[in-house]
Amino acid sequence: MKKIILLCAAVVSLVACEYNHSELPKPKEQNNSNNSNQITYNGHTKRLFDTYCISCHAPGATQANFPLTTYQEVSAYSSQGGLIQIRVLDFGNMPPTGSASGQLTQAEKDTLQLWLDQGALEQ
Repeated sequence: MKKIILLCAAVVSLVACEYNHSELPKPKEQNNSNNSNQITYNGHTKRLFDTYCISCHAPGATQANFPLTTYQEVSAYSSQGGLIQIRVLDFGNMPPTGSASGQLTQAEKDTLQLWLDQGALEQ
């Protein structure tokens, strides 16, 4: 019985953590951009991966099997429903609790979600 209750609680918490894509903020305009509403890896999300991910996801690091140091590496995990969506946004367990880099803010998660929603473009 305890296992059923825990399973139900886990399902409810996962459903409650889902993003409502219609409520996500619109990207801010960039002065030097022709397409100011487009979120890109180079313009917006690279700094997030550099700040929060490469301390573990780089050659020689603890998670070197899943490198996140270049756009090509990141894009391998950035499809809709891919590992970045699941681990960072849906489950929220990356970066892990206690990480030296800290946790992503809600605004950073929203930016990452918009980037994925728009096709995870490089530039």
